[in-house]
Amino acid sequence: MLNPIDGRVESAGSREREMESWRSVFDASPAGVCIAAPGGTILYANPALHDLLGYPAQGLRGLAMGLLAPGTGGEAGQGEGVGRPGERPLLHRDGGVVWLSEAVSPLPARGEVLTLRILTDVSGYRRTAAEQRDQFRIKEVLFETLPVPVFIKNGDGLFIDCNPAFERYTGLTRDAIVRKSSLAVMGPDLASPHVERDRALAADWDLHSYEEEVPFGDGSTRRTSITKAAFADESGRLAGIVGVINDLSEGIPTEARLQTILEQSPIGVSVSRRSDGRILFANTRFAELIGLPRERIVGSLARDYYRDADQRGRVVERLKAGGSVVNMEVEFQRADGSPFWALFTVNQAVVLGTPVNLAWIYDYTERRSMEETLRDMASRDPLTGIHNRRAFMDLARQQVLRAQRLDKPVSVFVLDLDHFKSINDTHGHVAGDEALRMVAGCCQLLLRGYDLLGRMGGEEFVVLLPGAPAEVALRVAERVRQQLERTPVLGPEGPFQLTASIGVACMQGPEDTLDRVIHRADQALYRAKNGGRNRVAADGPALAEPVRPL
Repeated sequence: MLNPIDGRVESAGSREREMESWRSVFDASPAGVCIAAPGGTILYANPALHDLLGYPAQGLRGLAMGLLAPGTGGEAGQGEGVGRPGERPLLHRDGGVVWLSEAVSPLPARGEVLTLRILTDVSGYRRTAAEQRDQFRIKEVLFETLPVPVFIKNGDGLFIDCNPAFERYTGLTRDAIVRKSSLAVMGPDLASPHVERDRALAADWDLHSYEEEVPFGDGSTRRTSITKAAFADESGRLAGIVGVINDLSEGIPTEARLQTILEQSPIGVSVSRRSDGRILFANTRFAELIGLPRERIVGSLARDYYRDADQRGRVVERLKAGGSVVNMEVEFQRADGSPFWALFTVNQAVVLGTPVNLAWIYDYTERRSMEETLRDMASRDPLTGIHNRRAFMDLARQQVLRAQRLDKPVSVFVLDLDHFKSINDTHGHVAGDEALRMVAGCCQLLLRGYDLLGRMGGEEFVVLLPGAPAEVALRVAERVRQQLERTPVLGPEGPFQLTASIGVACMQGPEDTLDRVIHRADQALYRAKNGGRNRVAADGPALAEPVRPL
């Protein structure tokens, strides 16, 4: 049989045997893997890569890698968008683009050098980052274009921003107020009631509305209605106060004007009778969120739109206890049964002699989904895509507690690249990053789906093997060491080899802890380093026997 790559004659059996050996190593890998000939023709792709790109089984075999690059074809990495180092876009079978983190290595085989690629999907990471940037742009545009005067103070009571409507209304420029306190902007007598309101708001985190005099750029003052609310930072502490100014010069709004304001509100508003829970009023936004005409919502029961009866019970309890609910996350359901999350605020009031609940719902679904995705992003090492130290430790502690409860073994091994500083010094930091991605990719190839892999920092990685006794952990660690030793890394001046030293330790009874077993694995790692590197060492004399070759 003629080899289409270089014209050599080979037997069909030798290629099939080679394919079978690749399948045995890579088919079960959760990461995408492909092996290509020197000309770029795909000789093997594992099931995970077929799933990532939407191809049926064996559908990628025989295709050229260049045909999978978006745009004009050619070498992947060109085409739509700009990726971080180590990322590339590939075409999905449906015509879309999938962004992948890629580790590339030469793979010697039968006298020729093939290319091994390990690919991990980073499309969700990129999409969430783009959505987050868009959210920030939208908020900035809204703030700048709102016709209502708005100002923002930090937690120390200093003005940090205001919108153009504030500047137009008061005649005070942003530069005139930013980094100044209310006392500095308006003097002690005028500022005193505003400062007292800020203190009360910082204490109770409620929504405060009041009428007071405010200064104007021409030296005059005017009585206005001010609404203030506190906002928190990521740790839940007071980050600042946002305030909205409403002009009172035109008098109290009429019923018609109030109706117009409610109809233009981007927040859903409803009024329900406390005695029986019947909805008496709903604005257009509320009707849009529920998915029914307003005439069908009026007269219906407010309880029918809760997704969870227990959540509704907590809302009722808070209303009975304090008369209000502020910014509670509640899951509601639309008329078609689909769920949506909302920030829910309810206040009790009396309207025309009737006790009612005034409710505001702000659709929180997209933001909640983004926050969940961002939490996942925060748990990942951005270079390799595996768990970072904090996420690994949190998940590993849960696995250890479970194993101890079920009286199951747990093993840990710590891996450190040998002479990593010299890799960076000799081949450059880009090659060093490629080496770290290759370590993560090789570990993912050889570990089980429920094993935990994390990057502890620098060139050190850690693996937790639930249910694995020490002898199994030693064999897995040795497999990983051998795989790294025979997997070259592409540097700017050609491929180079890397090796790793590994220390293995096992949990020792119900009183043992994760921190202790990692410490023992670290000590074993130091013994492997001191013993000449590129080897696996185990904790304790009982595990000191040489690892049986695989």
